[in-house]
Amino acid sequence: MKLIPDRYYHEPGAVLKDVNLEDPDLIISSRCTEIYGASDTDYAFYYSRETLRSFSFETNPQLTNIRSYSFFQCTKLIRVDLSLCTKLQTIDYQSFYGCTSVQDLLLPEGLQTIASMAFAFINISSLNIPSTVTSIEQNAFGDIKTLSSITFTEGSKLQALYNNLFIRASFLEFTIPESVNYINGAFCNSVVTMRKIKVHKNNQYFVDDDCAVYTKDYLKIVAYAANSSTSYIIDPRVQTIANGVFIHATFTSITLPQSLTSIGPYAFFSTENLKEIALPPDITEIPIGCFGSSGLTRIEIPNKVNSIGNDAFLDCKDMITIILPENISNIGGDAFPSNANITFHENASVELDDQKLIISKNKTYISLCLNPDVKTITIPSTVKTIKQRAFISKFQLASILCDGISELEVIEDQAFNLCMNLTSIPSFPKLKQIGEYAFSKTKINSAISFSPYLEKIGQYCFYLAQSISRITFSSTTTALYFNDFCFSGCTSLSSIDLHDCTCNIYFRKNVFSDCSSLSMFNVNDKIKSFGSGCFMNCSLNVLTFENSIASFDTLPSLFLKDCRNIEEIIIPTNIAIIGNECFSGTSISYISIPDSVTKLSIQCFSNCLNLERVDISSSSRLEEIGFGLFAGCTSLSYISDFRSSKFVCVNSTIYDVGFSQVYIHAPGCKDRYISFDSRLVTVSEGAFINSRYIELVVFVENSVRIIGRRSFESCIRLEHISIPSSVVSIGSDAFIHCDSLRCGVLFQNKTQPFIELLVSSGLPKSSLRPCSQFSCANQYFNNFPISFSPFTYFILT
Repeated sequence: MKLIPDRYYHEPGAVLKDVNLEDPDLIISSRCTEIYGASDTDYAFYYSRETLRSFSFETNPQLTNIRSYSFFQCTKLIRVDLSLCTKLQTIDYQSFYGCTSVQDLLLPEGLQTIASMAFAFINISSLNIPSTVTSIEQNAFGDIKTLSSITFTEGSKLQALYNNLFIRASFLEFTIPESVNYINGAFCNSVVTMRKIKVHKNNQYFVDDDCAVYTKDYLKIVAYAANSSTSYIIDPRVQTIANGVFIHATFTSITLPQSLTSIGPYAFFSTENLKEIALPPDITEIPIGCFGSSGLTRIEIPNKVNSIGNDAFLDCKDMITIILPENISNIGGDAFPSNANITFHENASVELDDQKLIISKNKTYISLCLNPDVKTITIPSTVKTIKQRAFISKFQLASILCDGISELEVIEDQAFNLCMNLTSIPSFPKLKQIGEYAFSKTKINSAISFSPYLEKIGQYCFYLAQSISRITFSSTTTALYFNDFCFSGCTSLSSIDLHDCTCNIYFRKNVFSDCSSLSMFNVNDKIKSFGSGCFMNCSLNVLTFENSIASFDTLPSLFLKDCRNIEEIIIPTNIAIIGNECFSGTSISYISIPDSVTKLSIQCFSNCLNLERVDISSSSRLEEIGFGLFAGCTSLSYISDFRSSKFVCVNSTIYDVGFSQVYIHAPGCKDRYISFDSRLVTVSEGAFINSRYIELVVFVENSVRIIGRRSFESCIRLEHISIPSSVVSIGSDAFIHCDSLRCGVLFQNKTQPFIELLVSSGLPKSSLRPCSQFSCANQYFNNFPISFSPFTYFILT
């Protein structure tokens, strides 16, 4: 077990972040109050996610918060023991998401909140929830197929059981805790093993009959054990079936009471054995997903029903007949299977038109296209909404037309998703919103000019629409949002025009990633933010900031990563933070860091193979430097001298302001020797990696204590180094690939453990033999003309 060094803890408090240790078993300091996490590319263990096996705490830990993504996809982590962390209050969103090797989870008393998807996709078999937990958000323990036992400590204060809380678990029984006052029936979604559900004897809100849970007045049924019976009769007093109650139930028949007036969303979703059902007369709505993926073959909708929600009968593959009532006025997107025989009442507000479109009679919305072989669709100009999945997977659809000037305002999620031959769409001059995946994987091959009313483009909206060449925006709304991946993979996209936008513009994550034809982009003052990876792996060769100013202070993680055609970038003069791997893999040869920059994050210029010179303002306000800042920048030969409140740079080498720690040396710097005075304590990880010109390194006696891992890796000309007895730690691979170190390693500590430490650092045993011409106390440098300075000098005796 290795204690995580102090350098990974940051103020305020002691926030653990940017851990980059190859040791698989780590100890977290007792003074740590928070484990950092901000996104799936910026969290505490991002750079240890492939090595971390276990972590523990020093005695009396002060930890209060585990932030979002803190241990995201640490796939080798096998155990999470937080039992000592009695001050821990919150485990945030996706904190341990995708830690697929975790088999043991211990939570502490004192914990209050477990956020959404915090432990999704781990592999525990049992779980105990502490009594102090008051809130567990949806999907918190989702997709743990091995989870067969769940208990709650007596006196549980948990208030609610939310949607998909234990989705796809495998427990046989479940007891509703004593303080729970709200239940979403889908909290045990897809738990097809559950045979019994009970209510704690002290619960004042619910009762059970072993198969189902009701409110105490029996007016609502709120949960059902999916595998409890082959048939079920709902209590005759029930008026409401709550959300998702019978989701994935295995019964073959169910009897609904005549008193029933309301059925919740997804109530009978995926009841595959249910072939028929009689709906009571007073129901007024069939909500979203209500009977989706069920085994129903025929359904007659009662006369009082006026609305059928999205996906209400989606994927009912055995459905033959659907009879709709007179009062129906709204049908949601993809509400019916396309193979069903649907009967519309002549007085209904919805009809099936000549194009086999389910459309409102007033021609204001389209719900579904029932023609699987459609090639061309003409949308009435009066249509304002195309509902979700209305045309999904219409593989032969090639062209969309409009019979006039379109009034279309909303295209919902997946409306034309997977229409892989769709090449032509009309202008929609009043379009406001485009949903997720709306045109994903289409072949739209023309330029698109978007409406001045456009407010939102959903996630993955045009994802892999590889033939779009140009997009133009002219929004005059309050704001325009480009959501995650909305144009990602548009490989023919060469032009983005935002000049006529008068609104604020917000780009989320990976909006234009993998747009391999995009060569130019101008950032104007209307752009208020960029998400991580926004232009990652594009072909940009020019990115400019209007007037060298940005309307934001952070260049995000992965912003221009692997944009290999970019040779020059001017950082705006008001930028404070440059995110992780922001410019990694670009072809810049020079960069100037303005004095506004306070943080250079992990590997933000890594693998810039052409980078030769870095100028940092002499009045720099730099406060934080991430590891691997210039990793792989083998041509970097010059970093300008500067001094900030935290750092100083001398001779292309960056130290802390007290010269106790060296962080970075320009790997292409042609200085052949380097030495340190007695103030030096720590050589940071990778500080001299790939410094191919260095031949001699001298540490004076009673100075350095820690030589970080990979600190001198691939210093191929390094022939001599002195290691004083003050050294107590040498990281792995500190001297790996130092091929010229044949006999030049002098070390004062001759103990066997220290020799083994040297060998583990990458030094061959042959390099440890004495060299008569070089020692820590008696040094001769016939071939090295040495100049003295206050910062780097030799002590000669």
